[in-house]
Amino acid sequence: MKMKLKSSVMAGVVFAGLSAAPVFAAQSDQAIKVTIKDIRVEDSVYTPYYEVQTEQDHQQGAAARWIRLGVYFTTEGGWIDELDVTQMATKKTDGDTPGVVLAETVHYINLEPGDHYVYVYLHPSYVKRYEIDEFDLDSAAVISVGGKEMARRESAKHAEAGWSARADDGMEKGYLLNHAETPFWFINYDFKEIIRR
Repeated sequence: MKMKLKSSVMAGVVFAGLSAAPVFAAQSDQAIKVTIKDIRVEDSVYTPYYEVQTEQDHQQGAAARWIRLGVYFTTEGGWIDELDVTQMATKKTDGDTPGVVLAETVHYINLEPGDHYVYVYLHPSYVKRYEIDEFDLDSAAVISVGGKEMARRESAKHAEAGWSARADDGMEKGYLLNHAETPFWFINYDFKEIIRR
């Protein structure tokens, strides 16, 4: 009799534990909150200068001008396993012609609660070819967790308000470089946001 009672109590405890696990996971998912505090476009970012000694004759960068898009945001509610940040830029155009929207999504992992910042960059060749600076660009950022949009923010100096939501289908990929694809990686290799490969 005691054996049966112990077995049924253990079975009840195991069942309660298993059934509570998904509820706990759902509660922790609902507790996650992401707030975009600011987005910025900066054009006073130049290729860093390195002093290196190598066996080969490596040439130093030319201190060319990059454009950097930044997103500054806060997360609450616990650690986030994976978070996607899509950053966009559109150049002002003459007349009614819609501008091209450049976009890149970067996947970050293991974000602890608190303040964060992430960057993408426009290469100096693109900046020089199209003669652009920070005043020519509107930028936007969309942050998603598990495929669900958590926050969106845009600037609309030249473009109409809501341009980033309308541009989702016609975005040009591959022009914006994440932090690890630039020479800035080497002077900030322990950048706290880890990019998933």
